[in-house]
Amino acid sequence: MLDAKIPARGLACFLAASTKEQGADFGKFLAAQAAIQANFDNDFVHPVRETLLTSVALTAYMKNPSYGMVIVRPRSTEVLTILMRARECGFYNSMTEDKIGFYSSYHFQTNEFERQVQFHHYAIDETPVTNAQFAEFLKATNFQPKVTENFLKHWSSGQPAEGLSDHPVVWVGLDDAREYAKWAGKRLPTEEEWQYAAQGNDVREYPWGNGIRAGVCNLGETGSTTPVKTYQEGRSPCGCYDMCGNVWQWTESERSDGRTRFCIIRGGSYFVPKGSAWYVDGGPRPANFATKFLLMWPGLDRCATIGFRCVIDLEG
Repeated sequence: MLDAKIPARGLACFLAASTKEQGADFGKFLAAQAAIQANFDNDFVHPVRETLLTSVALTAYMKNPSYGMVIVRPRSTEVLTILMRARECGFYNSMTEDKIGFYSSYHFQTNEFERQVQFHHYAIDETPVTNAQFAEFLKATNFQPKVTENFLKHWSSGQPAEGLSDHPVVWVGLDDAREYAKWAGKRLPTEEEWQYAAQGNDVREYPWGNGIRAGVCNLGETGSTTPVKTYQEGRSPCGCYDMCGNVWQWTESERSDGRTRFCIIRGGSYFVPKGSAWYVDGGPRPANFATKFLLMWPGLDRCATIGFRCVIDLEG
């Protein structure tokens, strides 16, 4: 009969082996483990971790936006209402109860909270970056990510598939998007900038108004992405296309608590996963809906349903 006590947060095992099988250094190993055990902290209270936002480097201030961008001029301070469906990993903080009241539960309830945001003037891309635009970037820079798994997985021989040039580029990770933005003299939008450009100062539920309806966004009818200027009637108040449906979009919102690293994606996509509440919410999402995307590894972060658009900072 074997009998042992395993302390809180501890690990243990039983080893059955002959002296020969144990090896000459086994005694030294046990002594080293005993020394570690003597200083073992068996406190099982959940450690408090501070979640920090990665700083956002502004672009050079421009008087006028580049071609294909629209100007956004919010008041200096806005109060944004944000929706988020809670899962086991919390939201901005990964604690059992977030500072803003989110519970890391398995109820998957949708929570709402407000944030006061200080804005400056900016311009944002009229559409998500397309496959053709990303191809121009690659041609000009010969960019190759350090981790190549799943990079532009939907392309063939280094080129967009026929008929997809004006579709949003996907299978690009957060850092891939940042590299494109840097080359273009731009940056990724913060999640707040993205939201304001999507709903305007009249606080629309969706870019076109309130309520989902056919003919204003990609609802997944084709089972894939659509050209970025397909839905004229679905534009946001400032004139942006595809702020709802088609593809989720990366934002410059990376946070880390030293253990969990994530960013916020916005907009929803054409794809609706079915079968489990654990899956990321699919389909078009309201303009103020935020999803926490855990950043695991570039090869896993890239997927068929996330693209991006860029912004520049304006004078005034």
